[in-house]
Amino acid sequence: MDPTAELRERNELLERIGTYVDQHGISAVTLETLATELGISSGRLEEFFHTKTELIVALIARNRIALRTRFATLDASMDADAFRRVMWDFYVETASASRLFFEVYGLALADEHYGEFLHGINDWLGMLKESLTRRGVPGDRAEAFATLTLAVYRGMMMDLLATGERPRINAAMELWFRAATALSEP
Repeated sequence: MDPTAELRERNELLERIGTYVDQHGISAVTLETLATELGISSGRLEEFFHTKTELIVALIARNRIALRTRFATLDASMDADAFRRVMWDFYVETASASRLFFEVYGLALADEHYGEFLHGINDWLGMLKESLTRRGVPGDRAEAFATLTLAVYRGMMMDLLATGERPRINAAMELWFRAATALSEP
């Protein structure tokens, strides 16, 4: 098969698999179930993903690229408060990626096959730290503030995914936005 066509087919499968995982969660995934859902043979699916672990790693890599690309398009010139609000909207709009993130995070804590995932978590820390430094947060506080920011956003997103209570969580985020403005002043 032509390598370009094979890559295109793999990407299309990942897109369809991502949709299935969004609806059913990663624990429901088996290669056999996916093959049936996708209308292809198990053998064909295994040509692309030999194991469930390999499939999950591919989904995470796909999401990471998409999210980082989207993050890079955010307007770096907006003020810090507007940026925090856009970041929250970004998290909410990418909720399915967050759902997969949390599921795999749990797996990674107990399974060495997902160790690379845990190392990748700090990607966001570096990007946020850089963004905060550009916005005037002193370098010695930027890493700590980036860590706190990630903890708040991830915690709020986990709560939103678990409860669906957007008004309550948005009210809590409003408190965070106010606190963050005070905490991030030079």
